[in-house]
Amino acid sequence: AILEGQSISSHSTLGETMASNQQRGRRCGIRQSKSKSRWHARFFAAGLIAFFGADCFTPSFRHRRPIGRVASAVGGATVASVLDDAFAPGFMATGEDWSYAKSSERPDRPLSNAQLAVLTARSDRAGFLQLGLQCGQILTGALLIAGTGMFGRMLGTCLMGFGLVTMGHCAQHECVHNTAFRTRRINNAVSWLVSLPRLTNPIWERMLHKDHHTHTNDFARDPEIMAGSPANAVPGDIYSYVTKVLRIGGGKYGLGVWSARIAILTSCAAGRIVRYSGFDTVPEKKTKFVKADLQRSCRLQLGFYAAIILLVAYTNSWAAAAKYWLLPMLMGEPLHAFFHIADHLNCEHDYKNGRANTRTTPAPSFVRFNMWNMNYHAEHHLYPSMPFHQLPAAHDALQGHFAHQSSSAVSMHRDLVAKWIPHFQERLKLGKEKVETEWVPCAE
Repeated sequence: AILEGQSISSHSTLGETMASNQQRGRRCGIRQSKSKSRWHARFFAAGLIAFFGADCFTPSFRHRRPIGRVASAVGGATVASVLDDAFAPGFMATGEDWSYAKSSERPDRPLSNAQLAVLTARSDRAGFLQLGLQCGQILTGALLIAGTGMFGRMLGTCLMGFGLVTMGHCAQHECVHNTAFRTRRINNAVSWLVSLPRLTNPIWERMLHKDHHTHTNDFARDPEIMAGSPANAVPGDIYSYVTKVLRIGGGKYGLGVWSARIAILTSCAAGRIVRYSGFDTVPEKKTKFVKADLQRSCRLQLGFYAAIILLVAYTNSWAAAAKYWLLPMLMGEPLHAFFHIADHLNCEHDYKNGRANTRTTPAPSFVRFNMWNMNYHAEHHLYPSMPFHQLPAAHDALQGHFAHQSSSAVSMHRDLVAKWIPHFQERLKLGKEKVETEWVPCAE
């Protein structure tokens, strides 16, 4: 009996000890899980602060490049004639200086021949380095999505999405201008490849983009304004801000920009060339120069998408497609639009004044990198043949020449939501006309 009691007591003590250890282990596991979650949360918050928060303080640490070699460049009397030879007005443009007049005839262009000799130099090395680093960021985002916790996956989705969208727009944009690389063949190949994830076509974009540069902010001739509101998408309510500015929802079937892009690809593949809306046709005189190439390119693009859909269906990889393409793209579009929308918003509607019809917006280095320096948009519009890697130096050289330069994208959006939209709606209640032209709260 004594032995049995000792045995029972021993088993009881052992059981209690094991239960206590298990409970302690669970508590420890919970603490570790909470600690891990807290670190993920901090990691994600740090990423968001680096992305948006730094934008608030951008003027204090704005990227600077030494411009001594720009200011001291000598010789090069042929630069003006080179730019004049590259003069390319409107949709028929074959040169690289997409402008309404020759460079030597434009009084709004202040840079000297010596400065332009440096700032118009292109580089394959700079182009491939930028493209490779951005692809590396996209891969990093994919790895975070695949192998981390919830907050890591969220950060990976943001990284991958912002990289895909900005590469699809900004890298394509540079290649469309033939300034990302030295040779047109490389620019054409890269522009088609980077356009695939975003469902856009570079030949179609180049056709309309020429008119956008030649007639910037002109109500009747700028295709980007013709596709948006008369004041270049200045929102009058929160719904318009979310759908038109941030590109979330809206549009046909609630698909926003995606419905327009699908309509553009299918229409152009069928030989019906349309504008940015996806439904308004472009006059035949503008399309006859590119129609055959554009139709062939769009058909090849649609064939690529069909092959991808068949592969995904065959392997039943719908979840992977959503995780590594759909969700990143849905996340990336608003992040890109947050900065991109400022380019011409509420600027002068005078296509001959390159210093006033476009805005430059300071941005954190991470954003500048992803946008291929397209936040320096006024500099780009004034000299469209200037490659992306020269824009920071051009920005320094052109200090004080532009009418519109927001302090930051965050401040501009804060004014839009907190000041402009209430002001707009109050004006409508009072029956005032021409509300769009009276953007007092957001004046620089």
